[in-house]
Amino acid sequence: MNLENGNNQNSELESLKSVYKICIETRNFEINQLIQRNNFFMLFQGVLLAAALQNQASKPYVELIVCLAGVFISIYQLQMASGAKYWQEWWESRVDHYEGKLRELKQSESGHFFELFATSTEDVYKEISGRFNKSRRISLTNILILRSFAVGRAPIKVSLVLLIAWLLLLAHTLNFSALPDTSIYIKGFSFKAQQK
Repeated sequence: MNLENGNNQNSELESLKSVYKICIETRNFEINQLIQRNNFFMLFQGVLLAAALQNQASKPYVELIVCLAGVFISIYQLQMASGAKYWQEWWESRVDHYEGKLRELKQSESGHFFELFATSTEDVYKEISGRFNKSRRISLTNILILRSFAVGRAPIKVSLVLLIAWLLLLAHTLNFSALPDTSIYIKGFSFKAQQK
């Protein structure tokens, strides 16, 4: 009976190991795909931005179309980056979950377990800052590194900045003075004062 229990635990351990491995591989795949997809969109953004800057209102319709295309590509890039980050977070949670399951199983066998991903952010910060403190040098790069910016969110932020830039460029291509003067329809404005 004890032998059967041991076989079940070994089987469960092997199963958890394979699921854990798949989760890590899938998470890495999602990160890789985010980078490749973002590079694809950045290529389009760069070409469109160069076209908009080179045109410089010599062909107003072309500039308008390029700016509109830039707005839509930025929106799609934002959606892609946000969706990719969502699935990366899902696989990160699965890695944490199955690492916890493996830790529980190994601890029940009184075996030692090495945590890879489930380490607390405080422990990670202590380890990295300890490495920097060994050099006894305070530098701007070390301070920035210790801020632990979320690299996976950078494509989202970049696409937001590009979307704002495209909207500003689009606004620059439009002639708002051609819009009807709404002040003649609003009470309080003097019509005679506007005619002078």
